[in-house]
Amino acid sequence: MADLLKNIYNEAFFDLYCQALEVAFSSFEARKFIDKVKDHAWDEYELKQRMRQLAVVTDEYLPSDYVSKVKTIKLIITELRRLGVGDQNLAYIFLADIITMHGIEDLETSFDAIAFITQFTSFEFAGRAFFVKHPIQMIEQMLKWSKHKSPFVRRYASEGCRPRLPWGLQLKDFCVDPMPIIPILENLKNDPSEYVRKSVANNLNDISKDHADVVIDLIRKWQGTSKNTDWILKHASRTLLKQGHTEILDLFGTSSKTLFEVSQFDISQQGLRLGDTLSFEFKIINKEKVDAKFRLEYIIYFVKSNGQPYKKIFKISEPTVFAGQTLSGQKNHRFVDLTTRKHYAGMHKIALVVNGKECEVKTFHLDKKHSGIDA
Repeated sequence: MADLLKNIYNEAFFDLYCQALEVAFSSFEARKFIDKVKDHAWDEYELKQRMRQLAVVTDEYLPSDYVSKVKTIKLIITELRRLGVGDQNLAYIFLADIITMHGIEDLETSFDAIAFITQFTSFEFAGRAFFVKHPIQMIEQMLKWSKHKSPFVRRYASEGCRPRLPWGLQLKDFCVDPMPIIPILENLKNDPSEYVRKSVANNLNDISKDHADVVIDLIRKWQGTSKNTDWILKHASRTLLKQGHTEILDLFGTSSKTLFEVSQFDISQQGLRLGDTLSFEFKIINKEKVDAKFRLEYIIYFVKSNGQPYKKIFKISEPTVFAGQTLSGQKNHRFVDLTTRKHYAGMHKIALVVNGKECEVKTFHLDKKHSGIDA
């Protein structure tokens, strides 16, 4: 069984962190610090609660003056790097929270701190509070950071203003009107860093959930600019593609108007247990007189704990099929519980999807009893 994420705060973490704090503070006593952090409720704290606890206790040791506080945090990070702690380290994200706790009204100092900290541990979550208080100033600063020499700062320029950042505070103003974000993404649409490009794609995917027209306009404007930009646009369109959005399908060459026929769709069995694999085979005939690109997916209608169905779509491939030719394919889907998806007994459905169209449907029953097959 995988270790819980909250256990990143283990003995090795405290050993390194306390070594850095010993450099930052005179007469620092590691044992007293650890005892303060690990209070009576520590064992019950979840990840975010442990992060908050570390932020609060660390802040008690920092100078009260905000400028000096930031200077000391920089010293701690510098020492952690010297000790071998790598950048983009989740365990130290609580240091960003200290900036939010004290720096909302001192933007000059905070902007300097954000640019420094986000190169060590992402500021994407802590920074949401700055957008709530100072949306105009933050957008202006993000636009500047989109041209920063550090890919981590450029990535924050995109990730930090995502309207629907998972596990982060939703930026409702940008859900309503995403246009202030677009100049930032414009600067980053051909960024040399894959880390940055993934964030740009994720930002655009967020925008597509509320404003498909905005993303479609950008695709028309940016498509063909470069290989990097084309990758961003395709990845940014994944939600719309899964929804079978006809205009998006057309833009990526998998037209919903393409003539085809599903000549076979068979599943391996009608009864499964948890841990079993369902296999299915299919044959698709391109009925066009020219070669055509197809987007092939499948939908599984899972059963929720209350017995109601919900669907999830999975991509198979995007092959090109010669005119009049038949494409044969096979796919496996294993039914195992995940942290993001639990399975429940009941009648399920699986459907083949071709160019956004749900074509063939088969039913099967899933028994919650485990098959006994190891992962």
